[in-house]
Amino acid sequence: MQGVLYLSFDSLQEGVGASQVLAYVRKIVTVRPVTVISFEKIMPEESLLSEVQGYGVEWIPLPFGRFGPIGGVFRVMRMWSRIDRNKIIHARSNLSGIAALMRFPRMWVWDCRSLQADQRRALSAKKNITPSFLVLRVIEYFLAKQSSYIIVITHAVIPVMVKRYKIDAEKMYVISTCVDVEKFEEKPARNSSEVKVLLAGTFSPAYDVKLMNLLIAEMKRYRNVRVTVAASSGATVAWQDLDYDEVVSVRHADMPRLIQEHDVGMSIWKNDLGICLTSVASTKTAEFLACGRPVFVNSRQGDFGPLLTSGNAGVVTESSTEEAIRDYVAKLFNLLDDGGAAHRCRLVAEKYFNLDVGISRLLEIYSLHPSI
Repeated sequence: MQGVLYLSFDSLQEGVGASQVLAYVRKIVTVRPVTVISFEKIMPEESLLSEVQGYGVEWIPLPFGRFGPIGGVFRVMRMWSRIDRNKIIHARSNLSGIAALMRFPRMWVWDCRSLQADQRRALSAKKNITPSFLVLRVIEYFLAKQSSYIIVITHAVIPVMVKRYKIDAEKMYVISTCVDVEKFEEKPARNSSEVKVLLAGTFSPAYDVKLMNLLIAEMKRYRNVRVTVAASSGATVAWQDLDYDEVVSVRHADMPRLIQEHDVGMSIWKNDLGICLTSVASTKTAEFLACGRPVFVNSRQGDFGPLLTSGNAGVVTESSTEEAIRDYVAKLFNLLDDGGAAHRCRLVAEKYFNLDVGISRLLEIYSLHPSI
């Protein structure tokens, strides 16, 4: 069976590397041999290396090296030098895609996690078309054109990429942000007069902290509310502007328990970020839903709005008017007081964000190339 070489610039020890990459390869290796190349800011201890090896995965951790553009170039070249072009190459994100492209592999999959050029421009102060924006767009063009297949995490982004890069929609496959539904178990809603809100993740400038604070303030008008921030490694200081009560730091292995100890999550991006929102699907939303907890999300974030609305599993925000804030909080309280809400959240996660479903889809893609 042809082996898979999974390329990731994310560390397997934290964040999306731990929650997504490691979760994926542990499942893939039961069907195909897997080698993972990742970059680590802190090189893993022998115990972790042995643990990953115990899964059957060959892990090649590389030192992260310097920060900044020069460091990024060197990381691409170091990854490029380790690529076996005869394997099925799974390149997660743009820089991994560049390393794969330069090896001219027989088959490679570009795992497009976001419209990176548009997102960086949307978050810049002036939002001008800069040389770096043009370079990123050119890179995306070649990755879209030259990859054998493309994975995207939302349906909403497909028409954008088809129109922009003149590619066949049949080349693209949706595997949304996935969650291990066995690890993130559904737990009954807490029976408490206090509403516990959990805000978790990197808190980039894309998040609408102002709207989240307005929602928290409105909730506090009616009930006792306690807000916990679980900022992951690499988080910006944006979370410090939140109206929070405590800050915690937990390993990803402890996230299911932390979510289950709370009542609601928030993953609200700014709705004025433009077209880049079509490619967004935050991991934390899937994890909350799997645990049976409703989530606040903004209406233009990928596919989340329609899915949460149809599944009655969360609150979708559109504006920040006083009337809208009151309506959103009233909807949340209705969900928290609804005995069936936890199971509805779980059903949405199982149907749309299930890791096992994503793995099956991914294995189908690996088998598409006739020479593999």
